[in-house]
Amino acid sequence: MVLEAFGEALQSLANPQVWYYMIFGSVLGLVLGVIPGIGGLSGMALILPFVFVMSPYEALPLMVALGATNTTGGSITSILLNVPGTGSNAATLIDGYPMSQKGQAGRALGAALMSSAAGGALTVFFAFAMIPLVLPLVFGLRSADMVFLVLLGLAFIATLGRGAMARGLISGGLGLAISLIGMQVKTGVGRFTFDSVYLYDGLPLVPVVLGLFAVPEMIALAAAGGSIARAGTIQSTQGVWEGARDVWRHWWLFVRSSTIGYIIGVIPGIGATAATFIAYGHAKQTSKRPEEFGTGRVEGVIGPEAANNAKDAGSLLTTLSLGIPGSAEGVFILGAFLILGITPGPDMMTKNLGLSLTLFLILIVSNVIGGAICFALAPHLANIALVPGRILVPSVLTITFVGTFAERQDLTDLIVVLVVGALGFAMKEFGFNRAALLLGFVLGNIFEKYLFIALSADGPLFFARPISMMLLLMVIGVIGYGPIKAGVRRWLRKGGGEAWTEGAASTSS
Repeated sequence: MVLEAFGEALQSLANPQVWYYMIFGSVLGLVLGVIPGIGGLSGMALILPFVFVMSPYEALPLMVALGATNTTGGSITSILLNVPGTGSNAATLIDGYPMSQKGQAGRALGAALMSSAAGGALTVFFAFAMIPLVLPLVFGLRSADMVFLVLLGLAFIATLGRGAMARGLISGGLGLAISLIGMQVKTGVGRFTFDSVYLYDGLPLVPVVLGLFAVPEMIALAAAGGSIARAGTIQSTQGVWEGARDVWRHWWLFVRSSTIGYIIGVIPGIGATAATFIAYGHAKQTSKRPEEFGTGRVEGVIGPEAANNAKDAGSLLTTLSLGIPGSAEGVFILGAFLILGITPGPDMMTKNLGLSLTLFLILIVSNVIGGAICFALAPHLANIALVPGRILVPSVLTITFVGTFAERQDLTDLIVVLVVGALGFAMKEFGFNRAALLLGFVLGNIFEKYLFIALSADGPLFFARPISMMLLLMVIGVIGYGPIKAGVRRWLRKGGGEAWTEGAASTSS
């Protein structure tokens, strides 16, 4: 049955129409991903009405390819301009932008593009190999488990700073506080809205992201003068291939980060931003030089970018097999299925297995196409880091404000960009972590929602479940790992290791 379905998928992939829509979707996803504030979701929303007059083998390749490559495009602006193309690219800029400043933009782009393309392709094989294990686990998760899963993402806030854990936690706490703006989940009471209708739904993500990162960086660049790259030259072509080789040098980190992205993608409601920050935190905690993260370590690019595209396979799996979208892109793909008269569910893994396999193959090919296009352009894109600030600053700020307005056509969003931009600039000047604030802001509402559901369903002892307890121990481990590791190192430097060895030797004798 599987071989027969696989043959049907290969036959579908041989259709020139499928390739046309797949290539068009891949290019469109890259272009939209590069433009801050627009993103692939806007493109998918615009394309959805056209699905009514398209066949499944036209609409679905277009939607899947667009969703697969838009985060790849978003990594380019994260690395070159410190402006995330999508929210999930925010973790990439922590080390990607410092690499650009050191004249290593090509290397950072190479590492990001290889991680994205290979991670997206690799986890498609995970998707089918792990179906018997993953789907029962997802069905078994309850709201209490989701609380601790989100808490695990929040715990990685402690790892995002360069040694300044207190400032990272303060930044994350500020993000959580900002996420409270709007209607309270359970009671419907407005919080910090000041009777403004605009604030009832909380602050929108795009103005917050662009205000936090784009505006402060352009102000700083305008004040400093010169270009982004402090180094005089950029090894663009050689650097791109050096970055690609870095992925294979750190292959075990790449595999682990891809797995993290895949697992988070399978679980509905968590999101790609959490996946990338968890992967970044994991990369930092397992590194031999964690203190250098944030200064331009290539592992800080590989981890989040591998997870970013890997989540697509997990999300597509749950969308097809359960009819539950695992990501924002999955919502539009689910909508396309329903418009086409196809009902996602268990039948997609049995009766319609051929179509499911076709979509997974499209996901692989789209990542390869997107990666190939970006690799061809990367040596030229890397030179953006040498563009003088007097040209770059007005250009980026114009794109920022246009992208902000284009998402919802609301002028108030522009005011939010300016206000958050002032906050972001102050945080940059005083050494507070803007990425930690963003993570707290994104996960705050998700945490609150699941916490209220868990309390209503299971009461105060909602954590007394094996999965919840295991996740709680992981949270404690993530928070405690850094201080314990630093304490052990200090103890060894002071001769504690030698004293322990001598004590052990005397005991044995």
